[in-house]
Formats: sequence, structure tokens, C-alpha cells
Amino acid sequence: MQKQEVIDNLKKLASQLKSKEYLTLKDVRSVPKLSHYAYSHFKTLGNALHAAGLPSSHLAASMNISDESLLSYLRDLRDKLGKDPIVWDIQHDEELYKKYSEKKISWSLYKSRFKGFQKAKELMDKKDIKRYYGAQATKVVEEVADENEDNLPKNRFWGEAAEIHVLAELLYRQFQAASIPVDVGLDILAVKNNKTFYFQVKHKDLTTNSAIKITRSSFEKTGSGNVFYIFVLLSEEKRDFLIIPYYIVKSWISSGHAREEDKSYLIYISKKDGKYKLVDMELDSYLDKWDDIR
Repeated sequence: MQKQEVIDNLKKLASQLKSKEYLTLKDVRSVPKLSHYAYSHFKTLGNALHAAGLPSSHLAASMNISDESLLSYLRDLRDKLGKDPIVWDIQHDEELYKKYSEKKISWSLYKSRFKGFQKAKELMDKKDIKRYYGAQATKVVEEVADENEDNLPKNRFWGEAAEIHVLAELLYRQFQAASIPVDVGLDILAVKNNKTFYFQVKHKDLTTNSAIKITRSSFEKTGSGNVFYIFVLLSEEKRDFLIIPYYIVKSWISSGHAREEDKSYLIYISKKDGKYKLVDMELDSYLDKWDDIR
């Protein structure tokens, strides 16, 4: 399927679903191979819809904006205001954003792209943002290269892998999912059926007796909305996912099943007789329950 065929198919689908404000990934997947070629030719669904002259969701539109454009928007806003922009300025801008985006730019996008709005403002005057990020990446690679790879603990890799696993599982289930900064106490944001969900991902190496640790301040800060904890239980052979709503974790803390220690809550999950347990409580009812996220 060539680029123009993708565009033609998107337009045809939009005309068939004219009652919908915009096409979703689920809609696009209803046409065989259309989503595959849309991503192959345009990289994102938002890009494909834009090429077809069709509207997209706020999230899809946001994913299209490059880091350089986000920083350029901040510079333009500063020049217009005569001062460094603050969140209020972005929220109340009704005109300048149109130079960079068909939909209003959210200040929270700077949190997910640059690890904070203040960090974005520090970067906006750098001449070559790609070179800056390249230097940071080179520094990290050099630091890791100094270590003996055979001696690196597997947890160094498994923590990152667990989050990637969860992102993949959500995408397979037609969530629009993306990573968000750890410093807000959550790892992943996902949207489905016009509802927003938040996830904190924790991994557990089943070959050890170590606890899953949840920082108390992080837990208390994220206790509203559709928040889920996903425990990725890892062994060399396989991985399992426990899908735990926030209120369930809170009940474990109240009942003492989650041990309180210093500034953290410790959750000791074990596998006995083929079943996952937390102290005397069986957990298999939460195993791979992705459909409970709704």
C-alpha cells in the first residue's frame, strides 16, 4: 500500500464514520493492513491523518510536534510576551500555537518530553538541540562502556524492560500509551474510549526474595483518578503481569499485607504451588487482567 493509497483509505474511512470527531487507531485497524502502512509511511497515526487532511485526537496531534518545534514555540511566546512564559501563558494562548500545531499545546507535554517545564525553558536557547541530546547520550554510552557488561546486574536491564513490556501490552489492546516522567510518581499514561489511565510499573525478579518497593510520597501523590499498579513478575523463561488498582494496594497497606518501612511500602510477592501470593493472600485473580482497565 503506497502513501497515496493510505491517504485515500483514511479519507474513505472518515467518510464512512462521519459521525465521529476523529479516527482512532481501532477505526484504522478495521481496514486490513491500513494501520501497518500508515505507521510505515508516516511514523505516527497523527501524521497520517494530517497528510489526509483529517482531524486527530489531542494526544495523536501532540505526538506529531517535534522537540525543536516545542522549544521554538516557547521562544516565540517569550518574544511575544517580553518575558519567560509560565504555564498560565501557554494555557491562555489562543493564537501563537497554531504556527506549530493544529491543536492547543499542553504544558504537560514539556514534562513528558523534557522532564519538566523549567528544563524545557533552560533548553530553548540551545542552538542545536539534537547535538545537545546526542552529547548526553554519548556520555551515558561512554559511562556504561567503562563497565564490564558481563558483570552488570540484570536488574539494570529488567526495570527498563518491564516498562517497555507494559507499553507494548497496552498498545496491543488499542490503548494510546506513552511514557511519562518518573518524577511525577507515574510511568505511563494511556487513553482509550476517551478515558485516561495512569500506571506505575514495578518489576519483581522471581529468583530473589526482594520486595517491590513503593515510595510513600509517590503513592500518596498519585491517589486519584484511574491509577493502576502493574507488577511485572520476571523469570528467565517468562513474564507475568499483575494488574492492581490503586485502591487495592491501599487496602493492602491498611491491612498490613504491604509492610511499612521508613519512607516506603514493601510488597513481598512469592510463587507457591504455581500460584502468586502476598503473605496469605492469593493474587492470581489479578493475573493478566488487562480487560479490567476500563
